[in-house]
Amino acid sequence: MRLSLIPLILASLLAGCSNTARYSSGEAYATARDVMDLPLSIDAEIAKATGVEPHLRFPAKIGVARIVNGTLTLPSPEKVDLFAGLAERHQALGGFEAVSPLIAGMLTDEAGYRNDTVNVVRSIRLGAARQHLDYVLIYEAGARSRQSDTPFALADIPLIGAALLPTRSIRVTGIGQALFLDVRNGYAYGNAQAMTDLSGLATSFGAGRQRDTLRDKAAIKVTAALIPEIEAMLAKLLAAARS
Repeated sequence: MRLSLIPLILASLLAGCSNTARYSSGEAYATARDVMDLPLSIDAEIAKATGVEPHLRFPAKIGVARIVNGTLTLPSPEKVDLFAGLAERHQALGGFEAVSPLIAGMLTDEAGYRNDTVNVVRSIRLGAARQHLDYVLIYEAGARSRQSDTPFALADIPLIGAALLPTRSIRVTGIGQALFLDVRNGYAYGNAQAMTDLSGLATSFGAGRQRDTLRDKAAIKVTAALIPEIEAMLAKLLAAARS
């Protein structure tokens, strides 16, 4: 049964863009009962993992955290403009503010663990808490290429992105992933994904500044493709909070 699902999963990932939103109770999941009204068995570790509840409240203070190669990085001015447009269109969500890598890094050091890929989400939550933010939108914008000698090979998505490969018809695939978290309890309210063709940007490149410029253009294009999916996800969560 598991093997039969693989083609369906791959097809959904390669479809390009998607978003999901969740607002279900962890307690209800842990105490679910079967059709005979008997409690479903659940491992203690799994029961503990369900022990967070959604608490959506809008307007809210929302942090924006950009991850590059597993490290929290400030968004570029072009990407800030993209999120500013989203905030302007949906003022009921509240305000958006970048999560400071400096603050997050300082608190990570105080907590006694490394600011690496494993702990970057924890670091982001700590920094967002120090900035008194309610939720945080974590996103990555990178690429996958069938060729190892392109500048996009340096922009792979290691943390929240799926392990995607370019399709046969697209030489370089831009991939954007986003995750919307509750800063206080870590509840994951939703995620978004977008894919876009970057082959046109990869026709030629050089070294140094030209390579960096090409990567920046690619990241901006991927982020622009991701914004509508983030917007749709947040709209669903806004509707859930109001219901």
